[in-house]
Amino acid sequence: MNDAQLDDLKQFFVATVSQATANMATKQDVARLEKRVDDLDLKLDTIAESLNDHEVRITRLEQRAA
Repeated sequence: MNDAQLDDLKQFFVATVSQATANMATKQDVARLEKRVDDLDLKLDTIAESLNDHEVRITRLEQRAA
């Protein structure tokens, strides 16, 4: 194999690996997703607490009305 053929083969390998890894998530992508999941988890906890509070208040109102 001559130098030109080796260079062509190297280019082929680089292009193949680049295409294969183009859609892979980076560490930064994963970190952003983890942050987003944490934010959503906190919001869900807040909503759940609010729902529990409303349920307690409704129960009290029902007891007063009875």
